Amino acid sequence: MRSLPTGTLLFLILALSKPVSARFTIQPASAQPANTDTSSKAITLLGFGDSITQGGPDFVSYLFPLRKMVQQAGYPLKFIGPKASIYQTDTVYNAGYSGKNAEFLAQKADSIYTRFPADLVLLHTGHNHFDTENPVAGIVAAQKSIITQLLSINPRVIILVAQVITSGKLPKYSYIPALNEQLRDLVKQLNNKQVILVNQEKGWDWQTYTIADKVHPNALGAEKMAQTWFKALKKVLPPPRKD
Repeated sequence: MRSLPTGTLLFLILALSKPVSARFTIQPASAQPANTDTSSKAITLLGFGDSITQGGPDFVSYLFPLRKMVQQAGYPLKFIGPKASIYQTDTVYNAGYSGKNAEFLAQKADSIYTRFPADLVLLHTGHNHFDTENPVAGIVAAQKSIITQLLSINPRVIILVAQVITSGKLPKYSYIPALNEQLRDLVKQLNNKQVILVNQEKGWDWQTYTIADKVHPNALGAEKMAQTWFKALKKVLPPPRKD
């Protein structure tokens, strides 16, 4: 068995020894574990968004339960990205940027996706604005820019565009229902079979699915988001391998 490099071993020791529920670090592409799946080529997935994608000290990213679902179902999916979100002893890579909005992601999309040209992208962005900014048009324009950039870099990418989860933090996030209507219209206007709308708003009850801040998903919320993503992914993924 090949021994772990000293740096990797030290990282694991530190991660396991600290009593932290979750922490988040930026990792270079070379630091990500190599794909060891020799039975079939892994399909790469990039979670792209804000803290709801990245996770935080008081809540877990939906990517953790989602990865468990796809693994249990036998899909050879590899999660990639410039960030490493760590929950307990588990790590999932992503492009979640805590506190950042859709316009920030649009500015970074080209450089991020050039480094991590995933086969599948989960795009969930729409928070980190105030209702007083009248932000809907700007968010939609930013998402359109992100989609255009990704397709330009990789014409075969499949982009799952989320109608984002609603929030009880009002009036700050009272614009989200209107945003979700316009995101639906955007995907319809793009008329591209590789750009798929995923309704994360449907059935979402912030009183049930968020932590005390009324914004970020609790464990039930992360599970619900993962189930919604997984349902959409199953429609675009090839049949899972059978061991």
